[in-house]
Amino acid sequence: MLKKIGRQLSEGKTLLQFGFLKGLVQLVPLIIAKFFSEEIFGVYSLSKMVVFFFITLLITAPQVPFIVYAGRERGQTGKINKSFSIQILFLLFGILAYTAASLIFNRQICKFADITKYELFYLSLAFGGIALNSFYNNLFLALGQRIKNSLSELTYGVIMLMIIIILAATGTLSIKTVFLSYFVSAIITLFIFIGTVDLKQLFPFEFSTPHFRDMFDFTKWVFIGAAATFFIDWGDNAVLKAFNATLMVIGQYSFAYQIYNGLITLIFILNSYFLPFISENLHDRNKMREYLYSKRPRILVLGIIILIITFIACPYVFQIIYKDAYQSSINVLRILLIACALVLYLTFYLPLVNALKLYKFSQTVNIIHMIIKISLSIILVPLYGFYGAAYGTIIAYLFVIGIYEYYYRTKMKKLLFGS
Repeated sequence: MLKKIGRQLSEGKTLLQFGFLKGLVQLVPLIIAKFFSEEIFGVYSLSKMVVFFFITLLITAPQVPFIVYAGRERGQTGKINKSFSIQILFLLFGILAYTAASLIFNRQICKFADITKYELFYLSLAFGGIALNSFYNNLFLALGQRIKNSLSELTYGVIMLMIIIILAATGTLSIKTVFLSYFVSAIITLFIFIGTVDLKQLFPFEFSTPHFRDMFDFTKWVFIGAAATFFIDWGDNAVLKAFNATLMVIGQYSFAYQIYNGLITLIFILNSYFLPFISENLHDRNKMREYLYSKRPRILVLGIIILIITFIACPYVFQIIYKDAYQSSINVLRILLIACALVLYLTFYLPLVNALKLYKFSQTVNIIHMIIKISLSIILVPLYGFYGAAYGTIIAYLFVIGIYEYYYRTKMKKLLFGS
């Protein structure tokens, strides 16, 4: 009994470290908001929306397949060189596709984000920095080095935060220099961690057609779902802009949503954290039962307690840090915290779906989620302003949870534990 308790405490400590280190990175946009007006933060948010549109479609989409197939390859051969070689090809394609799109649609991008073509250049540097950082962070996950993944993200965030503080102190903080910091931070972090990678697991390059076919098949479905996920995460800004919301209103909503998105990122750590474990132990019924019926309830209760504390404390924290700015964001955030609780419940199913390669189902649900979320925003924003977008977020997640719960009970449970 004592050994079991000790083991659970050790696993819990690892997960807390994993979450804490990634959580620090989410402070960066909140620090930026301290030095930007609500209008400038609106421009910053729309610009980030453009960057993450391309990041989500071109960089993020191949990463879950990479982690899944690399975990299996590592378990079979002790190396991930086949998966790594294919991932390099995906990265190069993503960079080329972004370059072409930014050259062809530069006028439309600048008009949407309210930036100049000169600022678009810095936006492209931000894309490069985020893409590079995302690539080597997921490489650590593919190698099963979860804490190193968090340390890398922490280092990236701390370096960028230091750059931003220096820029603010010297009066040179602007949209251009903020986006430049994404690129510089990624390069410095790469040089710090590149020596810690076991190159023997990555090389020699080896292209396997069957391996590529499997990863590409997985990726194309993730790509479809990634597009849906982007509009789930960022579509409210587009709806607000379509209804002629001012940059101040977009900045106020985006600030609350940034905090919400940071919490969602922390919650999705559960997916990244457990995915390699579940991929390697998918057919071990005892470990799957432990994950679903022991680890899940404990983490769920802890997460709900943290969200309740955040709900109570946020007005006081806002007043201390931001004074009279962003006060309209408080109630929006409180509404979105309810959505966080729903996401927390949902997230435990995601690594199971990915490990079971039920990506057609998950991406179909993402598309349904996007349609519901955007439709609700279009209906509710004219009636309730940015509160309508927040209400739509909650309602959409209730639909998604219902779908996942039904699918788990009718199919996934049988695949995991038999009939």
